[in-house]
Amino acid sequence: MAREIQSNELPQGETLHLFADPLYCYHTDHVEDLVTLDMIENTRKHLFKSQQFSNVGGYQSSHLVGQDDKHGDWSKLYAHVEEHMRKYLEQNGCRYPDVKMKGSGLWINVNGRGHYNKPHNHVGTSFSGIFYVQVPKHSGGLYFMRGSQQNGHIEMMCSQPEYGPLFEIMPSAGDLFLFPSELVHGVYPNYSKSDRISVSFNINIVGWAY
Repeated sequence: MAREIQSNELPQGETLHLFADPLYCYHTDHVEDLVTLDMIENTRKHLFKSQQFSNVGGYQSSHLVGQDDKHGDWSKLYAHVEEHMRKYLEQNGCRYPDVKMKGSGLWINVNGRGHYNKPHNHVGTSFSGIFYVQVPKHSGGLYFMRGSQQNGHIEMMCSQPEYGPLFEIMPSAGDLFLFPSELVHGVYPNYSKSDRISVSFNINIVGWAY
């Protein structure tokens, strides 16, 4: 849906920032109430073959996490995601935040020393998200990439860091991020001696009303 206004409605003599990508973040200190390391390990035992998508090194499970009782009880994480997905939609002006949601894949990422995720997006779904389970120091930040070319003069000379090519975040265990699936993102290499562990997922809106 395009936004259309008359020129006399524009802020006169001021700058209007045209586009924004809605990123949602929520932190909980109770990680083990949602995902435990035993759940991660049990899932790895049953979905032992690592997939190769954006990951360079490390382990990435198939998108079947939670579809077998042997993987553990993932319902609390699903409920957590759904709760905040509704808040995310409402904050972004969705006329019907109480919509039906359908998971479109949930998978585990375990990145050891030197492992990382290349820039990628998740086209074909509505929204994507990441929940961080374990984040050692120096284990690599999350970044989002600008979807179009940027003007270096604005970025470098005009003190507009938001206009740059990257938006970088150093996450913590318990962080939940939600964002549009087409937004390009990646994760820097893990330089610690411990694993960085996260759970990623896609969400489709069923019966979206425009």
